[in-house]
Amino acid sequence: MDRETFKESSRGDAQGLRSGSPELGEAFGRGGFVSVTVRSGYDVSGYVCDRDAAGILLDVRDPSGDPGGYEFLPWSSVERVKIQISPNR
Repeated sequence: MDRETFKESSRGDAQGLRSGSPELGEAFGRGGFVSVTVRSGYDVSGYVCDRDAAGILLDVRDPSGDPGGYEFLPWSSVERVKIQISPNR
């Protein structure tokens, strides 16, 4: 199934896709907040600075929200990503 066919078949139809669900470009856009689980088992949360074919660069935040520096995560190390979409985006 090509990307366009998939997009057409998965937009708000009976399969339950929510209205306004983000696409990858929006979800990983600069300034978006994400929580990433890496293959070594730890979680990293922060704001997306940039991303490309190699990986994602985050402005890392600790659990209290304080800045913790920047961290580059290659896509090969990423196991799961939780994305927080704000209503303003």
